[in-house]
Amino acid sequence: MGVPFPDINPYEILEVSQDASPIEIKKSYKKLCLKYHPDKLQQQKDLVIEEEYFTKIQFSFSILNDPIKRTRYDTLGSLSDFNDDYDDDGGFDWKEYFASMNDKITIEMIEEDKLKYQNSEEEKSDIITNFVYYEGDFLRLFEVIPHLEFTEPEEQRVFKIIEIEIQTLKLDKQILKSWEKYTKSRKTKVKSMLNKIAKEAKEAKELENLIQQKNKGKKQDLKSMIKSRQNNRFDDLISKMESKYKNKKGKKRVVGDIDDDEFDRIQQEMLKKKR
Repeated sequence: MGVPFPDINPYEILEVSQDASPIEIKKSYKKLCLKYHPDKLQQQKDLVIEEEYFTKIQFSFSILNDPIKRTRYDTLGSLSDFNDDYDDDGGFDWKEYFASMNDKITIEMIEEDKLKYQNSEEEKSDIITNFVYYEGDFLRLFEVIPHLEFTEPEEQRVFKIIEIEIQTLKLDKQILKSWEKYTKSRKTKVKSMLNKIAKEAKEAKELENLIQQKNKGKKQDLKSMIKSRQNNRFDDLISKMESKYKNKKGKKRVVGDIDDDEFDRIQQEMLKKKR
């Protein structure tokens, strides 16, 4: 069987740039699996997405996670030429491959990955590798390391890992300079980062409240409109009753001109029509 999606751009599907590091690709893949997993989509009925999008995510990752396939794609700029590797006689069944992946990947497993990954040797290796890759940019680690979010405890944990490992590593001057710069202004940078996160959270909350108020306002407008129409109908009914009981000279009859039984009958009729 040939390549299932010869026309897609795996970088676009995984929402990463062409120069993305392996850890960035891995992180984005896990995030997209969690978001577009078929079980998850059933809980997000407002999210419209093609049925095979999850499969495209898996296929894109199978290309970019393999150094040889990724290099070949970067050179050719297309997946259509990969058909030579996966022809009908090659014995590779993409349908069976994706079916097996769907069986293995579940929302629970993705969530559990965080517990297994954090504080593991794999995470420590990723932290050091990316710290070197991004030339000592400490804060960048919180953007590229899977499951890592910026909080004071997490900042302290990651800082400690690098502080210990950096003593045994042979690093160039640029990396050491960046590390020294962060160390000196650490308190200020941490405070600034936390303020930024708090501000973004506040803005998100304000936006959420604004949307809720708009929706509530629409409901109130609808309620007022219905009430207004009901009142207008009741006023029309009164006008019709007044016209019905005008005397021959065109003067409206006053309530005193109607006996008690007649008045009660008219009132009950109006209330009945109002309802």
